[in-house]
Amino acid sequence: MQQVVFIISVRVCFMSACQITISGGKFNSDVCKGYGRLESKVDILTEKLDRSIDLLMKIDDKIKDCEQNKCVIKNVALKKKSQQSSWHLKTHSWGNYVCCASEYANDGNPATYSHTNHDNLPFWWVDLGKVYDIKWIEIINRPDLAGQRLRNADITVGSTLKEMSFCAHFKGPAKLGEHLFFQCNRQMSGRYVKVTIKAKDYLHLSEVMVFATE
Repeated sequence: MQQVVFIISVRVCFMSACQITISGGKFNSDVCKGYGRLESKVDILTEKLDRSIDLLMKIDDKIKDCEQNKCVIKNVALKKKSQQSSWHLKTHSWGNYVCCASEYANDGNPATYSHTNHDNLPFWWVDLGKVYDIKWIEIINRPDLAGQRLRNADITVGSTLKEMSFCAHFKGPAKLGEHLFFQCNRQMSGRYVKVTIKAKDYLHLSEVMVFATE
């Protein structure tokens, strides 16, 4: 079977004998189906890569703009007051990692993570202490196991916990230790940032970082 591979703008397109008619040729239909599935996966990965590059470029623009105006962007969620819908276990170790208190999700240590029970709409929130103009939000997923639980998650921002507005959604599922970047769908200000799984499940977060101008 002949195969020609083109790589154009980080996109990989497979042109195989499945797509070429040659007189008298005999082709394996299973192989053709395999190429189709591979093309589909490449398209999905390329779309995710494009979105990530676009978001990182926007973040870079915000940093450059801040530098020009002599402001400082920092993680304003670090070691601030936090809470979660429930507490899976008291302080507990699994191998090299420690869970399960809410403050482990914003303590600056990637070897710790928060962990709820199997709740309906489990959540975690942080009180930034005052209202900030939110630039972007980063989440690091639990690194040791069950990373796929981080999915179908809403990020909301508000001046109070009773006045929260939609910022971003993560369809997922996330991979173990995956570092996720989010920018609100519009410029938002708030004192509270909340992560909610829109299903019945566990929620565990290794780190939640909220970047804003100090």
